[in-house]
Amino acid sequence: MTEVEDVYDKLRVLLSHRHFTPLPKNELVDKLLKNIYSEEEAFIVANGFKRSFWPVTLRRIRKRTKMKRKELKKKIKEMMDKGKLVKRGHFVVLPGYFPGLFEEYFTFSKDDPERLKKAGEAHFSLIQSGFHVEHHTAGFPVFRVVPAVDPIQKTIEIDKSIKVKNRVLSYEELKKLMKRYKTLAVQPCSCRITGKLSGNPCKLTDENFCVSAGPLARFLIKEEVARRVSYDELMEIFKRAEKEGLVHHTLNMKKGAFFVCNCCPCCCGYLTQLTFFGNRNAIAISNFIPRIDIEKCKVCSLCAKKCPLGAIIKSSDDKMEIDLDLCIGCGICASNCPNGAITLKKVKNYKPVKGHIGVLRKIRRASKKVSKVEV
Repeated sequence: MTEVEDVYDKLRVLLSHRHFTPLPKNELVDKLLKNIYSEEEAFIVANGFKRSFWPVTLRRIRKRTKMKRKELKKKIKEMMDKGKLVKRGHFVVLPGYFPGLFEEYFTFSKDDPERLKKAGEAHFSLIQSGFHVEHHTAGFPVFRVVPAVDPIQKTIEIDKSIKVKNRVLSYEELKKLMKRYKTLAVQPCSCRITGKLSGNPCKLTDENFCVSAGPLARFLIKEEVARRVSYDELMEIFKRAEKEGLVHHTLNMKKGAFFVCNCCPCCCGYLTQLTFFGNRNAIAISNFIPRIDIEKCKVCSLCAKKCPLGAIIKSSDDKMEIDLDLCIGCGICASNCPNGAITLKKVKNYKPVKGHIGVLRKIRRASKKVSKVEV
């Protein structure tokens, strides 16, 4: 292994945070990292940081890299401007690759266009190859489906055999989930950006639908990456996303869900695990399932066209049927039904962990079941 190859391999291991998705050792990852980081940037990161998600001072990085202060400060700032590093007060943080660096780097899209294109091609190919499937078979889905805005108001009585109350909780309803934040913003979707860069643009939409809230929204607005929106405008954005057939999902926790992704089955790194690999642990499905009122249904098949998982089909006796083995309870079918023939029924009472710390603890336990990164 040459000196340059050794630097990029150290970088790969650093970005493979043990609590998230490890980067395998292959040609696609090599192409990805060599286009995100120049040789000089890779040297700074590989030598200046000992692990991802750990704050380091500029002084410590300079001591480890033996670079001149002015030159190093300039390079660090350039990397932060492009989403390759993150500033936290007086500290610099190297995010893990996925989730983390991937979202910031491609959402910012401030790097050289050719580098962005090649990195996007490599990432999209990695997703299609299922490089992070193994990690999400460990037992804890990092993200969860949130039912669509309108259908959540149209729930019907819960199954009598399920001993839980039929009530919609704040973490199950987008309106309440986002109401607690003063700052809301909408920004480009990193998944759809990589799809477009790789020559595989989203089949459902070309509009920006990813939403951030609170401190994350303020940061992205400051970086001129996101656009500030009002609460009412946000609700309209969610409704448009549903009409496009996009699934709402957020971190698998009750409080502090500071972003909501509106995802398609062709670009999203998590939904593609369901559509391409049948991995039901990729994302926590909602507590609801759709029910079709045969009397109201006109068999227009719009629900089947909009369903992101292909879980609805027209039966031989000319009725719409739902395959509950494929359904994730997103409510897109109900949101798009022109006749109001589909409602959501609450059938379980799965509760996410309370907050971000709880998510990390769950991931830590689950990650012990996953094979370590090759070093």
